[in-house]
Amino acid sequence: MSNEVKDFAWPVTAISKENYAAIMECVKEHDELFSQKTIIIFGAGIRGAEIAVILKCEGYSNLLFTDNNFDKWDGVIDGIPIISVDEALSKREEAVYLISVEEGEPIYRQLEKNGLIFGRDFFFPKPNLYQRFIDEFKRDMHNEILVMGDCMFEVIAFDDKKKDSLSEIMQQKLGCENVKHLTMHGMGLPTFYHMLRAQINNGMIPRILVVMLNFETLTGKQHLLPRSQHTELVNQVVAISDDPTGELKEYEKVVAERVKNVQAEFFTTNKFSSIKTANNKRGRISDNASKVFFKLNYLYKLNPEMESIQYLKKIMKLAHEKGFKLLPFVPPVNYERGTELFENRFEEDYNHNLNILKGIVDDGGFSLLDLSHICTKELFAHVTTPDETTNYLGRERIADYICKEIDKLEGR
Repeated sequence: MSNEVKDFAWPVTAISKENYAAIMECVKEHDELFSQKTIIIFGAGIRGAEIAVILKCEGYSNLLFTDNNFDKWDGVIDGIPIISVDEALSKREEAVYLISVEEGEPIYRQLEKNGLIFGRDFFFPKPNLYQRFIDEFKRDMHNEILVMGDCMFEVIAFDDKKKDSLSEIMQQKLGCENVKHLTMHGMGLPTFYHMLRAQINNGMIPRILVVMLNFETLTGKQHLLPRSQHTELVNQVVAISDDPTGELKEYEKVVAERVKNVQAEFFTTNKFSSIKTANNKRGRISDNASKVFFKLNYLYKLNPEMESIQYLKKIMKLAHEKGFKLLPFVPPVNYERGTELFENRFEEDYNHNLNILKGIVDDGGFSLLDLSHICTKELFAHVTTPDETTNYLGRERIADYICKEIDKLEGR
């Protein structure tokens, strides 16, 4: 009989600055309570893994996970057991609960329904990312630079000593008054298009739009995942935006339906499960987890007909109609790590997708800025990082390339 268990560890080497600050504030405020109790992280996904890393770094070892996805029960995340919800709730006298899910209000209500009290029995360390986004969305902009992208712009590496985000570095280089950042983790081109449309409807047309084309968000599943929908944020944007064609209202309905598609999220997270063989050094992503991540997010066959590509075409069409310049770019990939794991196949498959994307952008009348190979593995959040998140030196390098390309568009 085998004692092997599934490890649902996510490849976590970085975290958003706001997320880090919210978790640390919660930990510091309740240190005495957390030290006396078992800490049960409710939500065995990406953010749960981030919280676990921070708690371990702060010296807490009394950790467990639970999740409403019963397929994860009896598994582990980096050696931390994932127990059933019933078992987790049975420990209420000896435990506190931390909600890790970004849109965790249903879990909040679930815990309250079971008689637990917020602020005493359970906590929800959630940064106000949406308020930050809305404040930036509403900030008056006329003929400036608008930047749209996912979490690469906001994350810091766990081991960074200098913790300026890519957004902050770009603001330092371009001037805060000259650039607006509408960035959010997991957000893809369909939502970026509607955010751009809302900005234009409100009379704010950029001079230059810088938009990130992350291959992870161009897969056939990313735009369907609940964590990609940001329904509350979309609702807020629609409420404060002109919508003469009703297009924004229609998209609001789309994300409201997609956020219910929990099975898509379960399928994706289960893809990361692997046989637990040994504990990795903190920060290192196992070969197996890296391989799965690369396969899912880089080594697939890009479909030019899929939804996100169609929205890229709509963004390019909008740029021509409204007369603003467009700078689409591909972020860095840890190509050295990919080659270590897949040899020549990595570059062959990656370049196949890259060439398709370049062709689509060319056909739209623009040029793709290819940053895929500007960072060696030492410039990523960890040398084993399989996604696009970099350390501070890597972020400075990315900002330099983007700002130089902006200068070219400006004729400087």
